[in-house]
Amino acid sequence: MTDLSDRHVEAPMISPRTTMTEPLWRPFEEDPLLTPTMALGWDATTSYDRDRLARYLGALVSARRAPVHVNVAFNAVYFGYDVSTGGYVGGPLDLFAFPQVRLGESTEALPVGAMVNIDAGDQPLFAEIVYKERAHPALEADGAMPDWLSGAPSGMTGPGTRHALADRPVVRERLIIDPDAFGQGLSVTPSRLERLRQRGRWLDTDGHLLLDAHYATPRDAELDDIAFYAQYLLTRGRDLLRSAAAPLPLTTVLSDDASEEQLAAALVGMLRTVADALASLPELRIWHGYAFTRRSLTARLRDTGPLGGDDLGTLAVQLARNAVPSRLNRWAPSRRVTYTAVGPRLRGVRDGGTQLSGVDYALTVCHANAVISDYARREMNEKTGLLPGQVHLRLDDPGQGGGVWRAEHPDSKYVQIDVTEPLGLGWLSTLPPKSELARPEPQPDPILELGPELIMVQPESEDAGGLGELTITDSQITWTQALRLIHLLEGRMPLPAAICTQMRDAGLSGVRLRLMLSHDGYDLDSAEATQTVETDLFANPQMTRIEWPLEFFAGIVLTCTWGRGAGTVRASTALLERPVTIDEMTIEHRYDPRIVTRDAGPGQPRHTGRLAGTEALTLPQRVLRAVRRLGLLDPAGRAVLCRAHLPAAVYGTAEDHAIAELEGVVDALLATGDLRGDVGSVSASGQLCWPLTPGAPTVPLVIYEPRPVQGPARPVASSRRGQLQSRFVRAHPVAGHLRRIGDLGWKSREEARQAYREDRARFRLAGPAELPDGYTYIRPHSRGTS
Repeated sequence: MTDLSDRHVEAPMISPRTTMTEPLWRPFEEDPLLTPTMALGWDATTSYDRDRLARYLGALVSARRAPVHVNVAFNAVYFGYDVSTGGYVGGPLDLFAFPQVRLGESTEALPVGAMVNIDAGDQPLFAEIVYKERAHPALEADGAMPDWLSGAPSGMTGPGTRHALADRPVVRERLIIDPDAFGQGLSVTPSRLERLRQRGRWLDTDGHLLLDAHYATPRDAELDDIAFYAQYLLTRGRDLLRSAAAPLPLTTVLSDDASEEQLAAALVGMLRTVADALASLPELRIWHGYAFTRRSLTARLRDTGPLGGDDLGTLAVQLARNAVPSRLNRWAPSRRVTYTAVGPRLRGVRDGGTQLSGVDYALTVCHANAVISDYARREMNEKTGLLPGQVHLRLDDPGQGGGVWRAEHPDSKYVQIDVTEPLGLGWLSTLPPKSELARPEPQPDPILELGPELIMVQPESEDAGGLGELTITDSQITWTQALRLIHLLEGRMPLPAAICTQMRDAGLSGVRLRLMLSHDGYDLDSAEATQTVETDLFANPQMTRIEWPLEFFAGIVLTCTWGRGAGTVRASTALLERPVTIDEMTIEHRYDPRIVTRDAGPGQPRHTGRLAGTEALTLPQRVLRAVRRLGLLDPAGRAVLCRAHLPAAVYGTAEDHAIAELEGVVDALLATGDLRGDVGSVSASGQLCWPLTPGAPTVPLVIYEPRPVQGPARPVASSRRGQLQSRFVRAHPVAGHLRRIGDLGWKSREEARQAYREDRARFRLAGPAELPDGYTYIRPHSRGTS
């Protein structure tokens, strides 16, 4: 996801159809602000719809006390936040379904934008997370911190590579919540909030949530706020995203053949459109995804009280001066670097506590960072890029402690890089040089011992190495499946055990299913796009009688989705950003390099079933085939084989004359780079190890390493992974939506209730099965038609 720091998009032209005197959008009383084309991005959106969205977001940021993150702005337009009444007005939000959290307890990590139920005694406390920062215990009260912490990967407890990264990182986080987000009827009284703060059981003394957040993987912990929220909505928040009572349920903007990947791309497209709409407003400033008005910043700069303009200006100067020695010392190092976290430093300002409680903390932090960045840019020397005193001041980590600023004296090699671009130099400075980093180790495979120093990897089963990520939610299961050559030749696809269990429970045992295929960038024949297939849900779990498209190849990765209880499985491919060529084989789609190594080597049959028999292969081709099929395999597709085993692998014998015959061929392959040599080791149990284990017996190796050559980037108009294709967006400009009529004393007609039921089933929506009381349902239509 693109960094949103200080972004600015060209402001939209005001359409003649929209005037600044028109009332702001009222959820469930007017057509949704979001439109299907917004899933394709800001550029694809009409000027009229841009105007409506931008005007509303400008008013939203002005009305809310906290800075408005892109995720929160998306919530407002997706779930229906009424600016005039100051809250979400109902519909899709089942408050008691929100994740429950408690102060000081561990919980699954929550993104900015998540809506939570805080366990606060007899009465629940519903709130929206509007701001988040990391709060590592090593942060000191004055903002000082160990250098390694700035930019460190989540879960690290010390510098460099001396501390292993946990599989499920636990991160101490500070969450700023807005308990007033759900309207006046659910607002929490100041006296109750004060009691909760004083008790310190549910909120800390500043009214913030401090908790230990568990991330499923290290990758999840490093996602930016927008990407993490998109992932959250597609998994734990899926029912909320698919709610039939949202102003514009996302699935209603997509065609019936859209896959799970298109749903994810549509969500990301909507989030980017909201981000671009915020960036287009000249009256706003944005600090790493958080929008606030320039008017609020001006008011603070004019304020002479605590944490006003004087205090923030002084703070900016002090951050820079931290790196300048207070007095010259001949024994002091010639270069000094300091790291300071803004959040703790602000708490040291006298009488500033009132500006740091509740949501005011988030706005103060954003204002402080804006002032510091303005100072770092305004006061730098145009020629040297340095501040007075030969200091270079720059943001190093935007997520820790409200933002970590790095001051370096004298001079710096980073002066040509924008000061608001975080580089994580504190962490990087503790890492060893790249040449000292260990090579990635291949996954251990079972082996066969053929004699002293003669070791061969046991070939894996036909279906090994095909199953990838598996995500299970209340409504559906999604997984990735890389196709082996045997799958293409036999017209079948394995099924994960979790899916087979669910399908059996749904009564689908022995039932023929519908398989819907989509091949990114290609139009499949209708007979291939929709197929009726057989299933085996017991002894050999798989789908059979599949006619795979001829364009599919061994190693291609499918993203598969099955809705619980449904009779349809959807599977789609994804184009690479750039096509690659491996051994004269051009690959356009996402693939598993391990399977390409195993199943696409010399002599392997293609999808058509044509087999280049081993008797037709040259001796060098037979050597390459042996290494690729029998070698120890790592995730990058490298195949590692003991050189002494080649005669047995090629000829079926290890006799001396066979060894002598191959030496010249192997040397030639090493000389041309088709293979490379190395040394491995053998463990006490007889396993082949590479890289070698020091002190263990060694064996010479030959290694096949795929060398993908990237082709030119695809044109912008081409379909790309993660970007929604226009053909999956419905043609109508106004999607079906709810309209509030209860306040008028009206009741919905049976036709509207029936239409709601039909579209809820058609678009696979969650939420109430019947049209909520006080609402009617408007069927999809073109603007200007009834």
